[in-house]
Amino acid sequence: MVAEVDAGEIRFRRSRSRVLARVAGAALVVLPAFALLSVAFGNAWYNPLPHGPILVLAAVRFPVQLRGQGGLPLRLTRDFLELTLPGDGTVQVDWPDLNRAEVRGRISPTLVVDIADPDRTRPVLNRWDWGRVGLWNRARRRSPHEIHVSLIATTPDVHRLRAELARRVARVADEPSPAPTT
Repeated sequence: MVAEVDAGEIRFRRSRSRVLARVAGAALVVLPAFALLSVAFGNAWYNPLPHGPILVLAAVRFPVQLRGQGGLPLRLTRDFLELTLPGDGTVQVDWPDLNRAEVRGRISPTLVVDIADPDRTRPVLNRWDWGRVGLWNRARRRSPHEIHVSLIATTPDVHRLRAELARRVARVADEPSPAPTT
């Protein structure tokens, strides 16, 4: 189901079913590895005691960690990009005020938004509020107003977001800039 309000607005949100599918896919890879480790250390392969609590904790922690991150739901309109802050607040950035908006990565996709003029966001964020938006711990080198948003288990898919960002950023680049007033 694509959450489109009109032809110019698209909402991207985290899908619970995609999160569960990702956890199940990881379990299909990790469980045999832990079974082999159990056999290597002399335990029965089906005994959940040595590694079971670790696996259960990881399976529960992953969705909880995703829920606590800011950025999603994400809304693209004709005029601006809107990110969600933790606590259900939002921040809107006009397309001309972006230096960069791109999706990086395939296995763990991340939206990278670099804001040219932070004083033109709505609401204007002070330097302490930037830490609440997106993922601060994932970037090693970043500009002061760069936001990273995890796109794991996003619906509609990441390919649609890549295409929409490319189209909207290209549209802004093609528009003539307003003449300076004197």
